[in-house]
Amino acid sequence: MDKKEEIASYQRGESDTIMDSFTMRDKTKVLAPSEKLELCENIGDIFELVKETTDRSIGQRRAGLTLYILDLPPYIGAMHQIGSNAIIMNRFVLDALKTSDELRKDANPLIYVILLHEYLHALGYAEEADVRMIAYKITMDSFGEGHKTTEFLKKGLSTILPRILEATEKRSKTPYLEIVKDFDRSSMPYIA
Repeated sequence: MDKKEEIASYQRGESDTIMDSFTMRDKTKVLAPSEKLELCENIGDIFELVKETTDRSIGQRRAGLTLYILDLPPYIGAMHQIGSNAIIMNRFVLDALKTSDELRKDANPLIYVILLHEYLHALGYAEEADVRMIAYKITMDSFGEGHKTTEFLKKGLSTILPRILEATEKRSKTPYLEIVKDFDRSSMPYIA
């Protein structure tokens, strides 16, 4: 079974944890976060990695979040209302990442950084300066100095904003809200 088949196995619910789906065939080597990020095929996969790396780095985890996709101004990647269980991600940014060949190569690292930032808000960190500092620590612990995730956090997302704005100018401006299914796979029902 290759790595993509192992991921598919996790997504079908045939393995218990994201770690199982990212374990090498011989079950002796677990992939590094940078390798896992490359293999992520959707936002749910990336969010599982955000939770895993956050838990490993700062020992905190939260379940029960829902991802909504909505048209927001292009300079906003996502947002989270403190105290809620919702992360709202910007459709303009996601569409730009899908439609631009230049941006597509940065899609997973950028989505990781955006979700990490909002996940830290969901964990209760309200101050932007604290969130940026903790996000940087998590990416340094997980990916190291030269990785795209760390670079985005170090330089700021404004380095990629002009390319996002250029890509979003070409799309329809019809707003609608979308709920992403299978986003937070660790959610538990209120009544067991």
